Amino acid sequence: MSNAIDTRPVIRASAPDIAAAAEFLSMLFDAPITITSASDEVSAPPERHLVLIVSEKAP
Repeated sequence: MSNAIDTRPVIRASAPDIAAAAEFLSMLFDAPITITSASDEVSAPPERHLVLIVSEKAP
């Protein structure tokens, strides 16, 4: 019997690091990217796209 716990990957990064990661992913997948907060809805454009969801956690 396993003791599995559901977890999500977490990456801690500064705003410039997030922007650089978004630019890299956009070039890698050749698709525009939208950076949004976890609480905001993003309308999906008709073409291929990426959405990077960022959540701020208090220290």
